[in-house]
Amino acid sequence: MFKSLFAIISNTFTETIRQPVYGVVIATALLLLIFTPSLSMFTMSDDDNLLKDIGLSTLMVAGLFLAVFASANVVSDEIEKKTVLTVVTKTVSRTNFVIGKFLGISVAVTLGLYFLFLTLMMMCRIGVMQTASHEVDTVVVTLGSIAIGISIVISLLGNYLYNWRFSSAATILATISATLVMIILTMLDSKWKFNAAENHLPWDLIIPGLLVWISSIILVALAVACAIRFNLVMTMTVCSIAFVLGAMIQYKLGPIISDGGIKAYFAWIAMAIVPSTSIFVVSEPLYTDQPVPMKYLIASGSYAACYIAAVLTIAVALFRKRELG
Repeated sequence: MFKSLFAIISNTFTETIRQPVYGVVIATALLLLIFTPSLSMFTMSDDDNLLKDIGLSTLMVAGLFLAVFASANVVSDEIEKKTVLTVVTKTVSRTNFVIGKFLGISVAVTLGLYFLFLTLMMMCRIGVMQTASHEVDTVVVTLGSIAIGISIVISLLGNYLYNWRFSSAATILATISATLVMIILTMLDSKWKFNAAENHLPWDLIIPGLLVWISSIILVALAVACAIRFNLVMTMTVCSIAFVLGAMIQYKLGPIISDGGIKAYFAWIAMAIVPSTSIFVVSEPLYTDQPVPMKYLIASGSYAACYIAAVLTIAVALFRKRELG
């Protein structure tokens, strides 16, 4: 059982990162994060905080696109092309198939978001140029450029010599390189001196980043459930609507629930169906320089675990009734 499940997870992960659209989403989000400091310099005093806010929002949107495109290509296409028949046999149950696809896509999305989060950390260390005399952090620029350059060159050589898939190789190598760069940055200040106390890395982004990752995993579960029955367009439509509604449902229906009455029951039902993605957006602590409490992360993670379990249960039920022949 576990051997077949691991095989599905591994195969799904490999298929996901080999998709060209996976690399396109990562590359687009990377460029947006690189240019975010230029887009954040128009406030009076909260430029760096706005940089963090925009960066986290970019990660959340990237997570949505990664979840939808991966699920549609890995799950929906496999069902429509009947290749799923070679997988769903007596040794691989439909439950294992759904769970394996979810975990495989989740690992791929986690890899992409981890790389983008490291990039955001580096951009926040560079910060927003407040004045024309603002000194650019040459340590981050130099090491980051070297990491990206090495990743691209090795991926191109691997594609030419060993038929590596460029997008997947570049993503993995860039993630490894970014991790090494981040380790070095924890020890160096902006003057190329070993001074860990002055590394100016935004460690307060870790918990908000984890919350963004949790919300993306919720979207993966929802996208997998939709992909079992729908194609790419419908999966994108449903997940996008859920994403938008989830961002406002807490504010719209919260007062109705507080008032009580018959409307409160319908409000509770709506909030149970739509994932409340707004609870994973913590903009206020960024502007008030207050850390996000660990208990908030635990509570949000518990909500996400319950919602994911419910969605996957529905996904398994839908897949059991899906005709594959």
